[in-house]
Amino acid sequence: MASVAREIRHAWRRLRRAPAFAVTATLTLALGIGATTAVFTVVNAVLLRPLPYDHAEELVDLSHTLQLSGISRVRQSDASFLLYRRESRAFSGVGAYRDEAVNLEGTQGAGGPESERVSASLVSVDVLRLLRIAPLRGRLFLDDDDRFGAAPVVILSERLWQRRYAGDPSLIGKRISVDGVSREVIGVLRRDFRFPAASTELWLPLGLNPAQVDPASFNYGVVARLGPNVTREAATAELTRIMPRVVTEFPSLLTMSMLEQVHLRPVVTPLRDIVVGEIDRVLWVVLGTVGFVLLIACANVANLFLVRAEGRQKELAVRAALGAGRGAMLAQLASEGGLLAALGGALGLALAVPGVRLLQTLGGGIDIPRLSEVRVDGAVLAFTAGVTILAALGFSVLPMLRIGSMRLVGALKDLGRSATVGRERHRARMALVVSQVALALLLLVGSGLMARSFARLRSVNPGFDAARVLSFRVAVPEAQFKTAADVYRLYDAIETRLAALPGVQRAGSVSWLPLTDNGQDNGAIWIEDHPTPSGAVPDVHDQVFASRDYFAAMHIPLIAGRAFSTVDPSHPRAEAIVSRSFAERYWKNESAIGKRIHPGAKDDWSTIVGVAGDVRIEGLDQPAAQAAYFPLLVRQDTVTYAPRVLTFVVQTAGDPVAMTSAARRVLQELAPAAPMFEVRPMTAVVSRASARTSFTLLLLALASAAALLLGAIGIYGVISYMVSLRTREIGVRMALGAAPGEIGRMISRQGLTMAAAGVAIGLLASFALTRYLRALLFEISPTDPMTLGGVALVLLVVALGASWLPARRAARVEPAVALRAE
Repeated sequence: MASVAREIRHAWRRLRRAPAFAVTATLTLALGIGATTAVFTVVNAVLLRPLPYDHAEELVDLSHTLQLSGISRVRQSDASFLLYRRESRAFSGVGAYRDEAVNLEGTQGAGGPESERVSASLVSVDVLRLLRIAPLRGRLFLDDDDRFGAAPVVILSERLWQRRYAGDPSLIGKRISVDGVSREVIGVLRRDFRFPAASTELWLPLGLNPAQVDPASFNYGVVARLGPNVTREAATAELTRIMPRVVTEFPSLLTMSMLEQVHLRPVVTPLRDIVVGEIDRVLWVVLGTVGFVLLIACANVANLFLVRAEGRQKELAVRAALGAGRGAMLAQLASEGGLLAALGGALGLALAVPGVRLLQTLGGGIDIPRLSEVRVDGAVLAFTAGVTILAALGFSVLPMLRIGSMRLVGALKDLGRSATVGRERHRARMALVVSQVALALLLLVGSGLMARSFARLRSVNPGFDAARVLSFRVAVPEAQFKTAADVYRLYDAIETRLAALPGVQRAGSVSWLPLTDNGQDNGAIWIEDHPTPSGAVPDVHDQVFASRDYFAAMHIPLIAGRAFSTVDPSHPRAEAIVSRSFAERYWKNESAIGKRIHPGAKDDWSTIVGVAGDVRIEGLDQPAAQAAYFPLLVRQDTVTYAPRVLTFVVQTAGDPVAMTSAARRVLQELAPAAPMFEVRPMTAVVSRASARTSFTLLLLALASAAALLLGAIGIYGVISYMVSLRTREIGVRMALGAAPGEIGRMISRQGLTMAAAGVAIGLLASFALTRYLRALLFEISPTDPMTLGGVALVLLVVALGASWLPARRAARVEPAVALRAE
């Protein structure tokens, strides 16, 4: 230990005598290590760290796979949940939940909280037991709470308890109004409990009525805990045996032939995979990207070390002549490398903290799950230490091997002579530069592909005009507006008042706002002149409820026919409007006007009165929806229906956000208990639809810029050093008649040769690696020739620029001065 401490002290002194080298190497390492640590911190929290539940590896999600009109996976129905909970022996427990949003009504009088819309979840009593959580205050649900018709109770999150009720401990046992129903507050769950979603702030008992379940409505998430020594495969096999009984035990329109037609199969998935979702591919790509940046940084530092080691050959040769062992000299290099790596790692860890905050800010725009759990913990510190050690080995080993293979005493004689520099002296450094260029090309290709994909995505016509349109949602409480006709009258009054506001051109409303999942509804639609065979499953389409003026407010063209008629709440007309792609699918060579469709289980036919332009409802990267639009008030299966949550769209003459206050006043006057929420301009909705692509593009672009800069520095450094060592050779060439331009081209050619070799290797590697980006791209091939060619050209131009300054300096060498110096 004393020897190690002595070597570190000596290394510190040597580095202090070479501040430019030390600072450059430390900052280069800090950039690579900091970026890698910041991204790993997010990856660790989101993908690697177990869910914050006891024995989380036992928790699984139960769902179904199927093959139906592009739908590949569905959740559980209430009937299948009840069946699995009763019959399955593979699980120690099975619980169901359903995402909801509810109105918390404000208190009367000044100073009380206003009505607001909060994210909630209806959960069976099993869910909280399975997750093995303890309440912060009060108690959890009991079996009696989950019975159909039981006394209404509610559990709050700590966040909601603190924010809305100031953490009042006396709230337990008191009653609050949830969707117009007075419920007793029985408990508060701690802040870090975020199931089923991070936004969930309130839990209600599910309270299923076994006599009123629908096996065909797959609206429930189901979580289960595997029993002792039970594998997911065994659990899946058991559910496969049980599932067909749902048809016989819960008779409905769903038949065994329908199940077989759509190939409905149970699937058991780790709960962590469901929580994480599809963000894992993005995060792994970004982590691999910053890993490449770290490799490039290490190559740069290795080049600096090689230059420093070769510059010290005379010193090392003198030490060898005086009896110093080769091991002692290698220890000098190792101590310098270790010290530099430690400094770079410490600085990189410090840079990682703001880097993590930046990732949290950027990731919040795309709803990265578990983002609130991101923190620098022991695993992150261990990762940083491991990366630092690997970096030290990566940039120290090559110089150590180079010095270890030198004939140091012979080098002392050679260094006293004047000689031109042999090509072998530069091979290691040139190889490092070639590897830097190859890695930089990979990053630039990835960034270029994402940039072109992002451009394609932003150029997609969503089917509507988002400019100067404000959108907001309204949830109508059932206690104040009991019937569907009452709900429709409120919607009509709100829309009429909004349209009359100064600065408003048009106002409309819709159940499912395009490019969001708000009000998402996919269901079977029967076509009168395309009858579905008996026992078969009809085609599934997007179903949207919209007001008469919705299409005009969003600038969605009516290609044929007309808008909906004025609705008479006492006698709603059975009308429908279909999208162009819907009409072309069923009536390609004839008019869809006058045809009849219906989405219900009975023959309540709606007549098509119009054909609207195609709209990308589900996402910019998804094909235009084959959608069917129905009026806000319809009659389905002998029941009049109106959606209780609706999105209003207001087309304005100026800034749409400026209309927010006026719209809020209209709503408070007409329905004070109906909160206004998710207020945003449609331009923000469109931007959010491409947020994941822009997030990935931004991170790849930052990494690519760093890689390009480090690669250019590497080429510049090697060429500059080669010029300095070849000063005598250049002087001789010019004394023998070589023109300055020839000297400049000779030096530039060396830089371009290294860059060309790196580009060739990088292009070959890109064909193998860019395929992992395929799922992130939109209408762009991973081997897009325009992107590959453009990136190669950019790198060659940068290499030419990095070589130009040394070449220019070499062309200005005075032969007499160079020879006299030698």
